[in-house]
Amino acid sequence: MKEAILIIAFLCCHHAAFSQQKLLKGRVTSAFEDVAGIYIINRNTEADTATDNQGYFALPANAGDTLIFASERFEKFRCVVTQEDILHSLRVMLKPKVQELKELVINDYSHINEESLGLVPEGQKQYTPAERRLATASYSKMNPMGLDPVINLISGRTAMLKKAFETEKKETLIQNIEALYTNEEIIAKFNIPPDYVKGFLFYAADNKYLAQALKAGNKERIAFLLAGLAENYLKLLNDE
Repeated sequence: MKEAILIIAFLCCHHAAFSQQKLLKGRVTSAFEDVAGIYIINRNTEADTATDNQGYFALPANAGDTLIFASERFEKFRCVVTQEDILHSLRVMLKPKVQELKELVINDYSHINEESLGLVPEGQKQYTPAERRLATASYSKMNPMGLDPVINLISGRTAMLKKAFETEKKETLIQNIEALYTNEEIIAKFNIPPDYVKGFLFYAADNKYLAQALKAGNKERIAFLLAGLAENYLKLLNDE
């Protein structure tokens, strides 16, 4: 009986030790391109990281986990981690994307704003229309009457304006995505059915990490996150 208890305890400890994630180390290489900043995600745990200037990376993973390597410069690559990879290291060689360059004409008016035109003092907070309506309804300092915020809170108008503000934020995120990808590119690049492109954009705009990447202008991370969100969105469509 005592020996049986010891065996069970040993097996439990053994299982717990192997169930804990290991730190997988590896390196990404390529014959032609710089391999810095390639995003890697563990699809089983959603943990992610990026390669350093020499292509090295470290990521928590277990044998059997699926890793996805993504970059705008390389073909997407997927692999399953083995016990050998964890014990030694993982080596991955990526293939550069072959892209046909098109003539591009850019008229950049991003530097023209209310400050550059002298309409508002430099450094002053600028509001979108929805932000201004919400701020006016919610804060007495922006309303000379002083009582409107209280009335708006009681009547529910502030809640309505908050909803309008959130809708405006989502629409802005969608416009930012559409500035990077046409509908045809979203269909081809992320395998989204033509009738579901708009639904996918609304789905993606709810992701806070994508919002941060769009704000930072990090095109590689935007593409990486959109690829993962597209997989999840397609799963939702199939489940329906």
